[in-house]
Amino acid sequence: MACILFIGSKHYRQYAIYYRTRLLTTLWIAAFGLGYMIHGVFMWRYTWPTAASALTVTYFHLGAICFNWGYIPLLNPKYLTKRKVWTHGLFYLVGLVSYWSVAAIKQQAPMLTLLSFLFFFVYAAWTIFKFYRTYNQVSFRLLRLSFGNVMDFVRWMQVCCDLIVLFGISSVAITAIFPNEFWPYTLLLFAGVLMFAYIAYSLQKYGSTIDVATEATNNIAPTIYK
Repeated sequence: MACILFIGSKHYRQYAIYYRTRLLTTLWIAAFGLGYMIHGVFMWRYTWPTAASALTVTYFHLGAICFNWGYIPLLNPKYLTKRKVWTHGLFYLVGLVSYWSVAAIKQQAPMLTLLSFLFFFVYAAWTIFKFYRTYNQVSFRLLRLSFGNVMDFVRWMQVCCDLIVLFGISSVAITAIFPNEFWPYTLLLFAGVLMFAYIAYSLQKYGSTIDVATEATNNIAPTIYK
């Protein structure tokens, strides 16, 4: 799915924000695929549970960053700045140190693992707040002003991103609650395939409204975020 999404992205290079969203989603899907592969090959859940948990939260945190940098700018083109890139990147590095320090110290440490996940949950909660606040402001203004045919864009953003948020938060929570069980990864494997198939499909569908959506957000966002 990542390869197909990447190959199809070349047709949208003139739409800088949407093109970046597709590339970030490609990275996101590839990271999850690699993470699942590592789980399957090394079976750390049975032999090194803290490392398995650290690996899981590593690619979920990366996914949260890709969501933040890719999907919020579709609503507010002025959202992503160099300062945000550096700040989010630094927070991710601190999180990685926290996640993998627990794995390096102990083979099994449910409480320490759960505490280390706080970096992910804090970032995820902040991202969810920023996204829905932006979504509500922009979508309300778009519908109120009847700016072109934007219903497909608004509906796509809500359904797709609701599922992404639900999948991300619930998956890490289940992994944290059951740190020594393997069944959460079977659940994540099947749910992840369905989730990313829908994301890839939704991004393709977004391409059919790209002109209207880009014009709408470029005109609406400056009136909200001055």
